[in-house]
Amino acid sequence: MKVFLCISAALVAACFACPRACAEETQPLSVKQAIERAVAGNADLRRERVAVAQAEARHLAAEGQFDVVFDAALASGRALAPPLSCVPICTESTWVKTTDLALGLSRRLETGGSLRLAATASRFASAPLSEAAGPGGSITSSSLALTFSHPILRGFGTEVTLANLRKARIQQDAAQLGRQMRACNVLRDVVIAYWELAYATQDLAIRRSALDLAQEQLRITKALIGVGRLADADAASVERAIAQRLEDMATGEQILFFRSLDLQRLFGVSTEVSSPLLTATDAPATGAPSVDEAADVGRALAANPQLRALKLGLGLSQADVTTARSTLRPRLDFTGSVGPVGWKPGLGDSVRQASGFGALAWSAGLAFELPVENRAARGQMRAAEEELNLAHIDAEDFAVQLRDLVLRAARSVRTAGTRVALGQREVAFAQLNLDAERARFQAGRATNNDVLLRQQELKDAQTRLLRATVDQNESEAALSAATADILDRYGVVLKGL
Repeated sequence: MKVFLCISAALVAACFACPRACAEETQPLSVKQAIERAVAGNADLRRERVAVAQAEARHLAAEGQFDVVFDAALASGRALAPPLSCVPICTESTWVKTTDLALGLSRRLETGGSLRLAATASRFASAPLSEAAGPGGSITSSSLALTFSHPILRGFGTEVTLANLRKARIQQDAAQLGRQMRACNVLRDVVIAYWELAYATQDLAIRRSALDLAQEQLRITKALIGVGRLADADAASVERAIAQRLEDMATGEQILFFRSLDLQRLFGVSTEVSSPLLTATDAPATGAPSVDEAADVGRALAANPQLRALKLGLGLSQADVTTARSTLRPRLDFTGSVGPVGWKPGLGDSVRQASGFGALAWSAGLAFELPVENRAARGQMRAAEEELNLAHIDAEDFAVQLRDLVLRAARSVRTAGTRVALGQREVAFAQLNLDAERARFQAGRATNNDVLLRQQELKDAQTRLLRATVDQNESEAALSAATADILDRYGVVLKGL
């Protein structure tokens, strides 16, 4: 029996020394540092930055439909022009050379039409194919024309013309809200992962404390064995408890390693084999929870970014309905042009004639189109209306889900707060019971098993208190994410909001 106890003690001592001797390199981490690393490197947040930039680019492109456009064209050509009478063989044909230059400024109008100011100059020169055809000649024409075109029925009005611009603005705002919601969710995940890391860190400390208590009980037991008050066999139960608690420590270290990996994944960094093990330096806060379900639900329904984005989506669907309704109308477009013209042999004379507004050229016309069955427009209208109905359903359904989420989180905070208050009393009672049991053991009225049982009760009470405290902090993080208060709570500011 003595040999067995000696070997067992040596084995326990070796196992107890290994975790400390082979301990991994650790890196202390606070909540603030965890949030800073996640904000800088989290892949989801980086994707949202790109999404916001893309929405801004699409909005800029939508604004571009009303840009002033400058255009220019230069063309030159030569063609053979026969005379009016060419029987039986054309012998008096001439070459006609043309040179055309056009400059213009145009812009689409927000009401649906367009406006264009164009200046043109054309030179016509004829050269005889033979001397018998007679001498050639040239003439230059110039004109300045203001052209106005506008729909009267289909496509008329800013509601239709500005629909794409309004949709781009809504999409940009929705992208900003999506980024805010993603930031709230990422921050919630980081905070919860951090408190899980804090739980693993403190739970490992509790397990080590339980091991230390068992080691101290073994020391006391060996001292009593040495003076003959206990037999050698009385140390067996303590040796077994030490081995069990060493196993608990190994499990706790594994859990701490996993929680460290969870946080590093949220940081957006790849974990190397030699990466230090993260340990939490901040302890979860304790205290009576302050929860007002009605106020929390109201804040969530008013401020939750995802719900606000869904409501903005109603504007997108409404814009599609407006555009589709316009297509139901017949097409009736007006086009008019007015401007001076000049016809002179020289370019300068032609321009002076046109600039004097001596001869005005104008034109006006209407174009009408009516699809008889108009099935395409009616189908688009029906699809747009159903899309709007679907957007209403999505917004209403998410509001229901959000209210349920807030109520669940608020109740979890309250329940965890009650568990914390009760757990604190339980730990105090467990410590008193352990102290009393150790005194009875010293007096010979209790066994090692009794003391070890009280130690285990203290460890369990401490673990339950820690779990309740972490649950309270995690539920508060989930609640503040639903109400979008989590960004202000941890001092995170998103640019552009």
